[in-house]
Amino acid sequence: MTMGDHFGRVAAVYESLRTTDEAPVRAIGQFLPDRPVTGLDVGCGTGRYSRLLRELLPDGSLLAASDVSAAMLAQLKADTRGHALGVVPLLAAAEELPMRAASLDLVTAFNCVHHFDLGRFLAAAARVLRPGGQLFLYTRTPQQNARTIWGRYFPGFTEHEQRLHSQAALLDAIRRTGGLTVAATHTFQHPRSSTAERLRAQAEGRHYSTFSLYPPQELGASIATFLARLPGPEVSWVDEHLLVVAGASRPGQAEPDGRASPASQPVKDHAPQIRAGRASQAPKRHPGGRAQITPLCAQGIAGQDRQQSAQIGGSRARSCRLFVTEREPSCPASPGT
Repeated sequence: MTMGDHFGRVAAVYESLRTTDEAPVRAIGQFLPDRPVTGLDVGCGTGRYSRLLRELLPDGSLLAASDVSAAMLAQLKADTRGHALGVVPLLAAAEELPMRAASLDLVTAFNCVHHFDLGRFLAAAARVLRPGGQLFLYTRTPQQNARTIWGRYFPGFTEHEQRLHSQAALLDAIRRTGGLTVAATHTFQHPRSSTAERLRAQAEGRHYSTFSLYPPQELGASIATFLARLPGPEVSWVDEHLLVVAGASRPGQAEPDGRASPASQPVKDHAPQIRAGRASQAPKRHPGGRAQITPLCAQGIAGQDRQQSAQIGGSRARSCRLFVTEREPSCPASPGT
């Protein structure tokens, strides 16, 4: 089963099987300017983090959410709770972002960078970020993965999952990408609790794509062993994740060269400024006016509406789709309001 097949199969139940962490989204907010921004959430899935991020962005901001799975994006579009308002779904590969060069203030990737060709994705992100823009990678390292409830008790979980990047590998890849500099890192610890039955449902539903790497018979046997290994019908543990922040170099800004320079020091200087906050605290929204941003165009999801209207500062934008490819296709006018 390919990863595309996996996510297409689990799209309808994906959000019910996953936990969404608010703390890294609040941390990202500490790096953003108090003005409207234009951003992209890459590998968005059903838009769990896209919606949280959109609520945090200053009023008037524009946000697109991209994924290679049309089924996952359809769930974002089908959201009926109103939280997806202002998030434009975009069918696109992380390594080939169809945006103009230097058009975005931020690019985010939550728990998905291990699915990408890392070097090509970083190069694509560097191309579309404006000078001074920022890239946020929220992920789990192999070491953190081994300390999860799955890494500790599920047979073969860490052995099957070989796609995760270590912190050192991520930082090295960023430093080798032209136009990007490391700005900060922070480790989050999330207390978790669950029941054996819910954990069983998550494994059977393959809530981590790692489970799709198991042959069916091996997965069934591993689930039985996992349940037998658990210390009780209710379990608690601590999950860890890593947030890496990279900045897009401004014209004339030197790349890190190992010497002490503003570009090479922020990992130590900025990390203490990231505060996790309370899990129940809603992301803070900043005041802002109407975005003075020229709307871009994007390829719509196949079989779905190709016109996307953005909600900007409380009024409907009479433009076309939000983001465009490098060929910049013409943007048909929206019907009159």
